[in-house]
Amino acid sequence: MIAFLIKRRGLLCLLLAGLGAGAVTAHRGAPRSVAIPLVTGRSAAPPAKRARPRVEVPPWRQRLSLGEAKAVGDRLVQRLDDGMRIEYTLNPEMQAEALDYLRRFRVPYAALTLYRVDTGEVLVLAGHSARDPALGAEELALSPWAPAASVYKVVTAASLIERGVPPTTSVCYHGGSRQLLQEHLTDNPSLDRSCRDMATAVARSTNAVIGKLAARYLDRRTMRHWATRFGFDQPIPFALPVQISRARIPSSALDRARVAAGFWQTEISALHGAVIAGVVADGGQLRWPHLVRSVTRADGRSLELERAPVQRVIGRRTSRELTRMMTRTTTEGTARKAFERRAQWPPLPDVAVAGKTGSLSRQQPYLDYSWFVGFAPADRPEVAFAALLGNPPRWRIKAAAAARALLSRYFARQQRKRALHAAASVRPALEGH
Repeated sequence: MIAFLIKRRGLLCLLLAGLGAGAVTAHRGAPRSVAIPLVTGRSAAPPAKRARPRVEVPPWRQRLSLGEAKAVGDRLVQRLDDGMRIEYTLNPEMQAEALDYLRRFRVPYAALTLYRVDTGEVLVLAGHSARDPALGAEELALSPWAPAASVYKVVTAASLIERGVPPTTSVCYHGGSRQLLQEHLTDNPSLDRSCRDMATAVARSTNAVIGKLAARYLDRRTMRHWATRFGFDQPIPFALPVQISRARIPSSALDRARVAAGFWQTEISALHGAVIAGVVADGGQLRWPHLVRSVTRADGRSLELERAPVQRVIGRRTSRELTRMMTRTTTEGTARKAFERRAQWPPLPDVAVAGKTGSLSRQQPYLDYSWFVGFAPADRPEVAFAALLGNPPRWRIKAAAAARALLSRYFARQQRKRALHAAASVRPALEGH
């Protein structure tokens, strides 16, 4: 077992990673996850540190703290000792509801994030740990403590489509649900009795199909290129410090296929998970989310805030194809059960949700990670989101269920807003009569 320290904003978090002792396995189907915050990989050593470029950070940014912010009406505001006023984009009511939900289920480790696709405004950035209450959103939502797992299939599918591989490309396969071996990448007509196309393989998270396609069409350089395009191995612009996500692309074809299918070698934060889904939601553009709406000095003057430029990552056609795949995840794929209509679940309006599950577990100590990233509505995206949970073997909720609850609260609030707006517009007309 390896212990290492990560220092974030003065808080030392001891993160345990028994990576050399426990095998990492992927799961097909709904997320099966458990986690202690840690950086994972196939090797026993944590990723090597890379030098970061020196960036001049404004003094007010060094004093940002969600824990010191207070709700002022429908805004979340932090006031500094020098009279400066920081207004966050977070919705205080939704933020409180998200934290209450995680506390109610006593999730060992969890992060929820949701932001507006059109503006990048973060509405929810919540983190909670029943095992270590000292950890909050700044650690659990902004640190890459979990493997990307099958969320990485979104990056793989995007790179395949951009490479010219049609989503209808069919592959016959056998095995691969819990581990990917060389025999699963080699065509064997006597064993390959099931066939699926790429679109279905993404929706149902079929590792062998994605692994075979990656082995056939993606070399190491291509995989590195697309990992970088989606934000891996580079600083993430955000008001609070975000640790860099990692994607280690091996030289071995078999290991590359494993990475492409989501088995190991990639780590992301919950914020970055939402951004990956957001790229698809925004027609192929990467719009980094932002957390601060405005900064006002003591004399009343507003500071000009810089926003990261929008970048084109994939083409619009690729985005449309990925949207179809990810929508099938909730209608027939690995998240179908979580989005069925059931009386005991939080009501969700007639909204199509596009998403991707992710699951990885390992032993010694047992850790099980559960992801669900996506956006909604699928046809007119308003918000992109990510739910990342870490549970013990006997779990209470999974990531897809947590994401459904988050979306239920968001769209219920939107319905109330529309109803109030409609009532306000009708009232003057009635008074006129």
